[in-house]
Amino acid sequence: MRRSASILAWLNCLIPLLAVTGAYSIALYQQAAPACNPFLEGCTSISRAARSGDAIFLFRGLMMPLSMLLVLYWLLQWQWLNQRIGPRRRHTAALWLGIISALALVLYTNYLGTGSGFYEFMRRTGIIFHFAFALLAQLICVQSLFSARNRLPAEINTPVRWQFVLVSIQWLWGAASLAVDITLPAFEYEAKNVIEWNFAWAMVGFYGVSGWIWWRHPPQS
Repeated sequence: MRRSASILAWLNCLIPLLAVTGAYSIALYQQAAPACNPFLEGCTSISRAARSGDAIFLFRGLMMPLSMLLVLYWLLQWQWLNQRIGPRRRHTAALWLGIISALALVLYTNYLGTGSGFYEFMRRTGIIFHFAFALLAQLICVQSLFSARNRLPAEINTPVRWQFVLVSIQWLWGAASLAVDITLPAFEYEAKNVIEWNFAWAMVGFYGVSGWIWWRHPPQS
């Protein structure tokens, strides 16, 4: 159980990184997207990079099954939290937020690369719900673990702090996005892209740290 749970969590970190970087690499090779460091320069969004040329086939091929892995992750996370801390309503809330986030990823991926109007609305709805609900679920998990830190093994507390940092980074980027929406600077497009890329790596990094935790303290079957 230890190995399978950890691998599941690590896959939820590695697959999106592979999907996004691989799709962007294909788009660059086919000259379908501009070349830059998107984390710093924001010359393209994740969506634009992923839907350019043949990149969409790799992106969809990896992200659609990822949504099911995310559902399994949140089920294991719910089980692990209940075992380590005890049943809490907040754990169930995190579970459902995580599942909705995973299903929203299916919506986003399915409508990526389609036309405007209704299709664009569905795509934007999917990505907003995916990011927002995953962040809320992660926040609830960290808060619950911090509240019970005196009853947890000492070696768990360090990676939980890293998860707190990753969640905080997401909130800071979210606040930056709101500031961009309010001020509408001349570099609005680039700023939002930088926010999106950096928000995404912090979000998936949370799952990678879970793999580290579960390697030593796995959910019990």
